[in-house]
Amino acid sequence: MGASSIDSKSALIAGGTAAAVTYYLSKRHFDNKTIQLRKEKYDRDQKERTAQNATRQDSGLPNGVKLGGFQSDNVYLQDLEHLGKYFASEGEGIKNLMELGGHHAEYNKLIGPEECILANIRRGPGSTAVTRAFVRAGPRKELHFNPKKVNAAIVTCGGLCPGLNNVIREITRSLFYLYGIEGKCYGIVGGYSGFYDPKTPPIELTPDTVRHIHNKGGTMLGSSRGGFDIDKIVDFIKKKDIRQLYVIGGDGTHRGAFKIHETCMEL
Repeated sequence: MGASSIDSKSALIAGGTAAAVTYYLSKRHFDNKTIQLRKEKYDRDQKERTAQNATRQDSGLPNGVKLGGFQSDNVYLQDLEHLGKYFASEGEGIKNLMELGGHHAEYNKLIGPEECILANIRRGPGSTAVTRAFVRAGPRKELHFNPKKVNAAIVTCGGLCPGLNNVIREITRSLFYLYGIEGKCYGIVGGYSGFYDPKTPPIELTPDTVRHIHNKGGTMLGSSRGGFDIDKIVDFIKKKDIRQLYVIGGDGTHRGAFKIHETCMEL
């Protein structure tokens, strides 16, 4: 093989190497430029978004992009019984305040009569679907009962489920610490039969008696199926002057609760 042939091959390899190096350096340059441009665009967008959010907040609007073509018309609020329709209110003129360690404090927000939670929240552009809504929970401006006269009772029925003691605890604490009742709160032992069975008399619930029950499983009141005797249950309610009854359970339990409601309406 001649010297000229070797030189040609060397020149070809050198040329290829140079082309590869040039391509690599050019690509890295453009990649770096792309990254730089992307970062600059991101920084501009962030700055613009921050300014827009600040403007929206000043106007009381949420962050985000406003969409067009969406409506929430035809909202139907779930109808619930209100005792004020049938019985004179005992709480007229009483300001709804929290009881905190013997001191009164105003709620940060009181719930209005038409405030609600939408049930079917999915929407699409141009959607005109009827919307169901449920009453929003929370403190109201007006009280129906006078807390000074309230006696309450709590009963757990049916099968066990997680969190029952938490529910009992928070109802009790809310009655005394937020609502400020001056009556008694009875814990009905062993389900519906506890309203009348002498073997399982009610216990008195206070913030002290429920203080640590959330650390234990089950329900401190016990639970059972059956034992529903409407006459004896209503007799207990009348005898103890129960103004608020909290029934905790499933479908069957709440059919019983509805029966109690219907019977009490006839008293």
